[in-house]
Amino acid sequence: MKAKKYILSCLTAGLVATAFHSCVDIEPKSMSFLTPENTFVDRAGLETMLRLCRKQMNFEWFGDAFNSGNCETFCVYEYAWSDLAVMGGPETKEIHNMVTQLTPSTNMYLHLRYWVWAWNGIKYANTVITRSPEAKGMASEEDRNACLAEGYFHRAYWYYLLVNQFGDVPWIGEEITQAKLDFNTVSRKTILRNIKSDMEYAVQWLPENVIRGAVSRAAGEHLLAKICLANGDFQEAADAATRCIENYGLHLMTNRFGVNVSDPTKDVYNDLFNEDNISLPENAEAIMVGQERYGIEGCSSPSGSRRKRNFVPQWHAGAKVKTPDGKNGTTDAKGIYDGYEQLELLGRGLAKIRPTNYAQFGIWKDCGTDMRHNSNNWFDRSRITYNLPPSKGGSAKYFGQPVDPKYCTDTMRCYFSFPIVKVLVSKDDPNAGGNVPVGGFTDQYIFRLAETYLNRAEAYWWMGKNAQATEDVNAIRRRVNAPELTSVTLDDILDERARELFIEDHRKSELTRIACLKAERGDEGYSMDNFSEKNWYYDRIMEKNNFFAEEYYYSTNAFIMKPYHVWWPIPRNAIESNTEGRINQNYGYDGYEDNIPVEELEKRY
Repeated sequence: MKAKKYILSCLTAGLVATAFHSCVDIEPKSMSFLTPENTFVDRAGLETMLRLCRKQMNFEWFGDAFNSGNCETFCVYEYAWSDLAVMGGPETKEIHNMVTQLTPSTNMYLHLRYWVWAWNGIKYANTVITRSPEAKGMASEEDRNACLAEGYFHRAYWYYLLVNQFGDVPWIGEEITQAKLDFNTVSRKTILRNIKSDMEYAVQWLPENVIRGAVSRAAGEHLLAKICLANGDFQEAADAATRCIENYGLHLMTNRFGVNVSDPTKDVYNDLFNEDNISLPENAEAIMVGQERYGIEGCSSPSGSRRKRNFVPQWHAGAKVKTPDGKNGTTDAKGIYDGYEQLELLGRGLAKIRPTNYAQFGIWKDCGTDMRHNSNNWFDRSRITYNLPPSKGGSAKYFGQPVDPKYCTDTMRCYFSFPIVKVLVSKDDPNAGGNVPVGGFTDQYIFRLAETYLNRAEAYWWMGKNAQATEDVNAIRRRVNAPELTSVTLDDILDERARELFIEDHRKSELTRIACLKAERGDEGYSMDNFSEKNWYYDRIMEKNNFFAEEYYYSTNAFIMKPYHVWWPIPRNAIESNTEGRINQNYGYDGYEDNIPVEELEKRY
């Protein structure tokens, strides 16, 4: 049998990297016995592509946001352009002024990471979707339908992100096996309807019981609930979330479990994020898990999570962190000596993500005995100490004492608080206990039942069912001994998501989703007619993100955002390489003036 040529579509080719500017024809070599025609013929063959789909999701959560290769924790951009954080480093590497730095030809990767990896994820999913019905070696229709259902899941996962990051984008509904230059933009609402229909099918056929790391029916219900929320189908969202909560043996973990169960100094929230506990069978809160283990071939990031590097302050910059008597106060110097313990614990943070006042203080106001903010789970900046020994030039008087922020010349990057359980990862890190640990290997919740409760709470809130919404939020709060609320608002639900789901959900995408709902409904004077000029997303950023609201000046640049940044720019090379179709640019960015109305473009797809 002659093998089909596999041709990387010009849409993907124009996105993956600047090295690809045209279609690439990859002809299978005669020495290879693995071709699509003899590989994707049964469930085992299609499972190889499904494993690639699952691995594609891991790239969001593991690695270094700025390293080249497969080491990009690009979920940081979902936080940096939200109410919770900004990019912490200098603007030579990171975007502060979104007007001048976030453009269709931006060469700093950033939002392009999601564009590239989403289309690759859709490409892999479409291979499964197209090949499953054709596979002749399936043992049963149940196997065929299960593969097709998981393919739909992965395509829906990436499209959900694309339409809440970029808005209207092309719809690709099948495997592409020949050169294609005629992609056309499709409306966000059409895509949401498509993936909702796909997921309604998927939840009928996804298996209920799977190994950790695979996609279960509960994961399908969870994603379906999110899509229904985006569509404004609130009762259907609540129904899908309820099925996820009640039908698959899941429950919030309210009792101690796992490797530290006998340690009285720990608590159940700490247990939830222990590296050894996330994939435990007894962890009934885990719906879907991404797995990364040191030394296992095929990890998304060979360097581990790099979370200490991305989310911990640059506390070790001794020239910026001075003692009151004028000496350098901290260090990450090599070698073990007095004061090294702080380096081993915190790692060599670079503050690529810098939390806002809202994230550090606002959401913790009146938190009472909330265990998420106790010393097990929250690292208060007052715990950073001067660790440069006198023998190395430090201060004998202040060595080991808490850093005094009055003598820290860069409190933006060197001095802030952060959540311990999500960030201080050290297990199986090749550098753990070494000179400059940057964050080790850990499994990652892709979906966790706590989010399902909060998704349902929001669905109830939109329907005016405030008592049910309040009970779902309080179910999360009771588990962590937080004071219960009497009647929740949308702000309360978003505050709870910020406390509970940091480095788990897609914060920017969820805020944009809500902004679209408010505009579609005409709430509070918002409208889709002028969405990129006036929207709830921007107004919330201006209310909660002190850096963008104040246009805070750091290094040689200010943090600036405008309403049109609710959507990220479509990469210029994706538009220009698509010579026989039209991919529209978003309002506010160069190229928008050449747009064709999306209603006209939809007639072509």
